Amino acid sequence: MNFQTLTQRFTDFKSLDPNFCVYKGIEKNLGGLPELSVNKNMAQLGKYKMFLKDLKRVNREELNLSEKIDLQLYELYLEQSCLEFELEIDGAAQMARMPMGSSHISGPIFMLFINDKREDRFRLANIISRLEKTPSFLNSYQKTLYQPVERWTDMEIAKIESLPSLFDSIITWAQKIEFKQIDRLKKSIETAQMALSQYKEHLKRQVKTKNIFLGPEQMNRVIKSKGIELSAFELKKIAENFLFENQKQVEELKEKLILKYNLDPNLSSYGVQTFLNQKYSVKKSGEGFGFVLERYQQEREKVLSYIKEKNLFPVMDDQDMNIMQTPSFMKPTIPAGAMMEPPPFREGIKTSLVYLTLSEELLDEHTEISIPCMMIHEGIPGHHLQFAHAANNPSHIRKIFSAMDLSEGWTTMLEDYMLDQGYAGELELEMRFSGKRDIARIGARVLIDLYFMSGDISYLDIGLVKNFESDDPFVNAGQLLKEVTGFTDDRVQGELNWYSQERGYPLCYLTGNHLVWKLKEDFKNKFSDQYKTEQELDLDFHTKFLSAGNMPVSLLRDFLFNS
Repeated sequence: MNFQTLTQRFTDFKSLDPNFCVYKGIEKNLGGLPELSVNKNMAQLGKYKMFLKDLKRVNREELNLSEKIDLQLYELYLEQSCLEFELEIDGAAQMARMPMGSSHISGPIFMLFINDKREDRFRLANIISRLEKTPSFLNSYQKTLYQPVERWTDMEIAKIESLPSLFDSIITWAQKIEFKQIDRLKKSIETAQMALSQYKEHLKRQVKTKNIFLGPEQMNRVIKSKGIELSAFELKKIAENFLFENQKQVEELKEKLILKYNLDPNLSSYGVQTFLNQKYSVKKSGEGFGFVLERYQQEREKVLSYIKEKNLFPVMDDQDMNIMQTPSFMKPTIPAGAMMEPPPFREGIKTSLVYLTLSEELLDEHTEISIPCMMIHEGIPGHHLQFAHAANNPSHIRKIFSAMDLSEGWTTMLEDYMLDQGYAGELELEMRFSGKRDIARIGARVLIDLYFMSGDISYLDIGLVKNFESDDPFVNAGQLLKEVTGFTDDRVQGELNWYSQERGYPLCYLTGNHLVWKLKEDFKNKFSDQYKTEQELDLDFHTKFLSAGNMPVSLLRDFLFNS
């Protein structure tokens, strides 16, 4: 079996999915919607299994190291794809219990609207085509659902109810450019909204379940499919050690801040954080939250100038990012901020979307000491830079593989690294304290992710909460998350929403952080004698890390040390 031929066949197969094409920047099938039905889903699963069998027949001895890594990536990608169809809750497919119809419609339309450089008329024509296909899509899709999870159903209904704002924005755009087919656009929106309303009523009528647990066997399969070579027990231990060490550091930093600002010596870390949030709040100006977005833009330029001056990371010219407020239909699953990666197959400038969830209640999470950390994490040198480099990788699979331990390990490592490099200046103590309090979330994410997958309450029990007595897993998980982070109630619920649906992703933050720091340490120990300065070593490590493309940290280790 020829490996190159097989990989091209796989890319061609994936290009049949209209939504994949939109997200990955492939100019095919952009006016379509995916075919989601019981029979189609079974056929899709069969195709993935066929590709897996074909990969097993590839002669590995004929491949070089880079190709061997790609082969492993295809195998992991296909295993993850199979899991989408094969994971079960109480004997029924998880995908049948997780209503996502609105996301298949709204997400790609938003991408066509906001992150597509083609002429307006072509993008609007694709949007119209998708909207006109919405009734038949939803009619077929809702037949795939079976006793959906109550929490997930509520999330889906909230998304549906927020979609009119997206449609209004599209009409405004069409009016602004004097789009000739605006009447057809309006009619297609009316048709889609009616179908979405009927879909919403269908969801309300469904018998619901509260159970979200997969069980330990399926949990272990999910973890393995991420390329993570650690057991659930080891992951819990890493999280437990991290949380207690991190809390110790928070307390030490708190004492220094109390002395610096002459605060009440009995003040809690929450009290010190409240003081800092007030002292370093972003100055308001005008209506809405534009002043926060403007402040992020300023920080973006500051970070970029700093890393170029210090020569810390390789930054290509053909990259850009748009910083915007999180659209209302995405808020249920984006509690604070997120980044939509550049479409990797699109020619030209690699452009990311950075979303910020803003409200009066959440303004304390966007201050002069938290904005730099968020920008480092989501932008440059964080997610945006890493994905922009991956999008330029010649390997197709390294453009599209979801290696969240790599990407989240990279970004959380940078939060400390940039402070170590002096980026915070005189506010280093304040930013490090705030950052340590916020990053406690990644320890809780491991424990909650393991609990949400396995159903084993012992994963939450590390001595921080006395009793977990509720039958509702979200109540139990919320107790731990609140205790660890002190997040607002709205943010706690938003965090739990996406933890519950993104199986194995939340645990990748701390796991990746642990693995990336270890990788960097081992790289330094092995190669330090080849560099004149530590800065040269850092730059070379960062360059090799970014140029490798998307892959689990375990495979990146092989790539760095054996190539």
